Amino acid sequence: KIPQLITWSARLERQLGQDWVATVANMGNKGTFLQLGIAENPAIFRSGATVGNTQDRRVYPRFGPVTRTDGSGNSSYHSFQTNLEKRFGHGFSILANYTWSKNIDDLSAANPFNRSISRGLGGFDVPHNFKFSNLWDLPKLPVSPALGKLLNGWQLNSILVRQSGFPFTVSSGVDNSFSGVGGDRADYIGGNATLSDSRSLNDKLLQWFDTTRFVANAPGTFGNSGRSILRGPGFFNTDLGVLKRTPINERLNLQFRAEFFNVFNHANFRLPTSNISSSQRGRITAVVDDNQRIIQFGLKLLF
Repeated sequence: KIPQLITWSARLERQLGQDWVATVANMGNKGTFLQLGIAENPAIFRSGATVGNTQDRRVYPRFGPVTRTDGSGNSSYHSFQTNLEKRFGHGFSILANYTWSKNIDDLSAANPFNRSISRGLGGFDVPHNFKFSNLWDLPKLPVSPALGKLLNGWQLNSILVRQSGFPFTVSSGVDNSFSGVGGDRADYIGGNATLSDSRSLNDKLLQWFDTTRFVANAPGTFGNSGRSILRGPGFFNTDLGVLKRTPINERLNLQFRAEFFNVFNHANFRLPTSNISSSQRGRITAVVDDNQRIIQFGLKLLF
């Protein structure tokens, strides 16, 4: 079947004064007939099962692993959004928005015999997302024309993004289900697996979550821990721009631009190692790509 996506929204806007506009909205969508891969030839667990006799225990022993692309996936997204905008006037503009949302799908196929355990938070679920941007023309100073070429014509702009981290699933790392699929989850033994956020950055990197709350799944099972039950590091970034426009004559203007990407050089990290059998379990070992501070300058002649 052809994948289907139904969307809906309800929005309320209110103008505040001459320049301000406030907006609240509810937006969502429902995905149906989404494609996912399902293992069609897993091995069936029985007494005496080992990794070595996986092929003999497959549903169709004459064939190896078979993945069927199926259109039975479902997803849902619900969000509450707020937006505050200051249209450009009196030398500045502001745009700020916040989204509170939840994304659920069943596009995981950890257990080929029971699709119901596949439902959980989607891999791109970001419950809190805040963005802020502004543009500010600095006021002109009452100085001489010669000094004005240096002190006037400046503009500042910035973009700030702050959002929650992505969810992740704790995997077993071993094929204790003896299914030959390789999607076993860890067994959760109880307690709070989320560690305090007040710890030092180094402690967080060494152990993002409490790995003692998980063990390898029992033989013949696919693990009792849920999908996407933990969440990784959040994301924070600020870009800053400084622009100077200097008139040369009536037709020519010289524009100087300085741009600072990730101006605070804030490190944004990837998800921790969630394989409970790995020696690196719980550790964060990588940063988000291309997130280092970048500074660039430019000159442009406008005519």
